Amino acid sequence: MNQPVGRTPMTLPYWTAPALGFAAFGGLVGWRMGATALAATVGVAGGAVFAVLAASLLVFVLGLANPNLGREVLREAAETGFLLILPFAALALAAELALGWQASQVFSSAALMTSGGAVGMEVARRGGGALRSALVPSAVALLLSAAWVVLSTFAASNWKW
Repeated sequence: MNQPVGRTPMTLPYWTAPALGFAAFGGLVGWRMGATALAATVGVAGGAVFAVLAASLLVFVLGLANPNLGREVLREAAETGFLLILPFAALALAAELALGWQASQVFSSAALMTSGGAVGMEVARRGGGALRSALVPSAVALLLSAAWVVLSTFAASNWKW
């Protein structure tokens, strides 16, 4: 569809979907910490900050692994791949709030690993090295997943609001 003259389509930064998804994951961790609005708000903020840093790290490392690709190509690939975090966040919210399961860590880990692989596939599709584009984001996503699980477990078990 053609855009009217003088208008550009709205684009969001590549870290928007991870920030939204991990704000939800963090809110669930915060809610578990004390079932208060303050704890949930701290969790939302912590999850969003973690996600922005994690997404930026993944794009940076992919840039090092694929120096032939431009920064814009990597950001577009990340923007597309990170969209997979949102369904996992929705499932985690439904599982915790409607069903009473404590499954946000499982969904957050699955979201990171799946979206990391999707980002790698997008980078490979856009001209990145096939092996580098598969292994690098998977390894980074694994480390980030472990970091999130450790941080959220530590927060939920040690900080009472």
